[in-house]
Amino acid sequence: MSTKERYLAEIEAAISKAKSWREVVTVIANDGAEAYAYPKPGSRIAWGVNAAETGVNILRGIRRPDGADETEG
Repeated sequence: MSTKERYLAEIEAAISKAKSWREVVTVIANDGAEAYAYPKPGSRIAWGVNAAETGVNILRGIRRPDGADETEG
């Protein structure tokens, strides 16, 4: 299972809330990792996951208005 698959529910929840609230949103996973999302220009949403143990970013991307993700890494 990829990191994105592991945290997909949390990533999607953070993206959805960031779209609605137009601010930075954090969703905590069961293992303590943090999925976050925030609005960017052009109706895009930046998102990522920080590891529970270290807080180090382990995944990030940009959600386009068409629902596709770009610049994942």
